[in-house]
Amino acid sequence: MNIVQKGGKEVPKIIENPEEVILSHARDILLNDGYTSLTMRKVSNNSGIAVGTIYNYFPTKDHLTLRLMEDYWYDYLKALDEIDRLETDLYVKLFRIYKKLDDFTQTFQEVWVKNSTPGYTEDSRNRKKNFMQKLSKRLEEILMEAQSKGIIRLPLEPSATAEFLLLNFLTMAQMKQFEYNNFEKILKKLFE
Repeated sequence: MNIVQKGGKEVPKIIENPEEVILSHARDILLNDGYTSLTMRKVSNNSGIAVGTIYNYFPTKDHLTLRLMEDYWYDYLKALDEIDRLETDLYVKLFRIYKKLDDFTQTFQEVWVKNSTPGYTEDSRNRKKNFMQKLSKRLEEILMEAQSKGIIRLPLEPSATAEFLLLNFLTMAQMKQFEYNNFEKILKKLFE
């Protein structure tokens, strides 16, 4: 419990929406200092919320990180919708979608790649799978729209092409050996 001085007495400090405060400070630490710097103690120090209270909301660092990932997934899907709405050139659109995914994988690489942390439960794996399916579906819709406008000709079914794009985006984001501009050249040839 957090205690503050009020009128010479110690009284409990009431924090509005403590879970959101915890997540906000944890997100800042993760984005600014990286995964290894994210500790419950550091979140406590930065947020002014007692470590025990943080553990009431998130039993482990893995649980906290997974929640941050899930929040990012939903933010990513919103950003994808915004990219789709604002960008007219298909290849610029795909690049921006890739860059957002690259940002995500860089932020959460340790958790995303290993999938085996104690906090990474079957439920967490299912939520990750659900996110990937939603992302693939959105890519499929973008590709189908471009095909209906005559911008591209898909070499495979839209769903298979979307999965191909997504898997390549993830691979390029995790393994920096292949440059995106070369991938785009391949896409342009495939979509002729």
